[in-house]
Amino acid sequence: MAQIAEDYVSPSVRWGICKQDYPDAVVEFSQRLGAEIGIPENFGGKDQYCVAQITLRLGDPDVVIGYKPISDARSGKGDHPSDAWNVLCTKALGRALKRAGYADTSGEMRVMVQYKQRNAEQDATRGGIETPPAVATSPMVTIAPGDLSHTSPLVTEVKDEELEAIIAEVEVADVWGSPAESEAQHALLKAKVLALPTEYADRARESHEKLNGRQWPMDSVAQFNTLQNFIDSLHLEWEAAGKEDEES
Repeated sequence: MAQIAEDYVSPSVRWGICKQDYPDAVVEFSQRLGAEIGIPENFGGKDQYCVAQITLRLGDPDVVIGYKPISDARSGKGDHPSDAWNVLCTKALGRALKRAGYADTSGEMRVMVQYKQRNAEQDATRGGIETPPAVATSPMVTIAPGDLSHTSPLVTEVKDEELEAIIAEVEVADVWGSPAESEAQHALLKAKVLALPTEYADRARESHEKLNGRQWPMDSVAQFNTLQNFIDSLHLEWEAAGKEDEES
């Protein structure tokens, strides 16, 4: 099994950074046959996959996808199969984000930040306006002709603490816009749970317990969205079960 890098950046943090760049970005999860997503038959095309599909801009026909084989799903003792699905979704999202340019280590992400900074500076220069402040700059160094002992002052570095500040900014943004918004969204979610049959509602509460010890109201918008997605999936499962009963 591959080792997780020490400077690994979780999919939730990278998704937050992606949302800063593309506020309208949305992600959809589905189960699809490998052949449907371009996997050759001899390399798993006949297998089923959990697919994360990211649309960066509204109405954009181009999407970025990441996927994990359904066979990779693992459930712990007492877990419901849907818990394993949630884990697969997270991993598939991580792969999709990496394909979209949001690396999964702070070292690689530092390169991405520098690249975006270079583009911003070049765009500003071409437009004849003052170059915007750099994300992070190294001290200016005078370089004698032929002296390669110093790095060019045009090349800047994003230091560890500065990258951590970027990630922290995303984490700070993971809060409700206002108490009224939080109250309204929590009321809607509670109503969704109460609308479920007992067995499904109990599963929603179990998932909530594993997520954050059934904290209520939830301070984290990301955690709230995770639970809401799970509850929405329970409604779909309940609806599908009802249709099967009608057909039988």
